[in-house]
Amino acid sequence: MTFTGRVAGGTAAPGVPVIVSREPLTAAALPQMMVVDDPRGRYRYPLLQFIVDWNLSSDPATLVADPPAYRGDDPFLLPAVAVVVHALADRARVPIPGWVLGHRAPRDVMLFGYRFDGAYARWVRQRSLDVCSFHRVWFHPRTLDKGTPDWWLPWD
Repeated sequence: MTFTGRVAGGTAAPGVPVIVSREPLTAAALPQMMVVDDPRGRYRYPLLQFIVDWNLSSDPATLVADPPAYRGDDPFLLPAVAVVVHALADRARVPIPGWVLGHRAPRDVMLFGYRFDGAYARWVRQRSLDVCSFHRVWFHPRTLDKGTPDWWLPWD
């Protein structure tokens, strides 16, 4: 597959492969991406890409320094960001930003929209990290491995 686009110093010639780079996602940038309808789930792509960017970052604390802002009506959006940041920071022994502890969901939910009352939710909840209980947003801990060499290993 080839892409044509701007590269340093000009425009690529037609048919010449171009590597397009971007800045890593930050926690502050997530809300605007998480409100976009997506058949895979509104939160899935942004949060998984954020986890990849965190895992590949040489200074992940900079990705969570600025708090996310959201003024919409989804009471689960900021708790979803907070639980992921909390879990990643705990695992990396990075100081947890103060804004993280201010976000809890009004009821227990699964991170990516799965039913909370089904067998899958029970399976995930048994394996989840302690931070999931605090934020009331549950996910399997292997989700945090996205972007690492271990991502492909069996989850259980």
